[in-house]
Amino acid sequence: MTNDPTYDQQLALLEKQDFSHPSSDMPLPGNVNAKDRFQRAAYYAALLPEPKTEREAIASIFAIARNVSVPFGAPYKSFGIYNTEYRTAINLTDKRYFFELTTSPNVIWAELLKFKLSSGAPVMILNPDDINLSGDVTQKFHKAEKTPF
Repeated sequence: MTNDPTYDQQLALLEKQDFSHPSSDMPLPGNVNAKDRFQRAAYYAALLPEPKTEREAIASIFAIARNVSVPFGAPYKSFGIYNTEYRTAINLTDKRYFFELTTSPNVIWAELLKFKLSSGAPVMILNPDDINLSGDVTQKFHKAEKTPF
């Protein structure tokens, strides 16, 4: 995913490159702009085998996301490019949401089926910046005293 250019424009740009048969000889764009990052992600996604487990699938998604992230602390704001602050992956089948901050070594996840997600349900929050968080943090969410947004 990128912010700019839009997804349809990214796909049109991608048609100019043939990443359907990636090889070790294929040159990859290496800049931090969204176009280059999108093309690198497409290249690596084309290389990945079909995952056999959720763990393989999530590891593959995070490997690509880390590879195309803008390094934390890099001074690109003057170019209109911002550092990657976090990365996410979602298991849509089992409703599991994975999250990592670029400033933390830990991947955390939440079991979305264990939350009340109906209209009027309380807003549940978690501070992902807590360095002690790791793994399944579903039970560590708590009710917000007031809606944060």
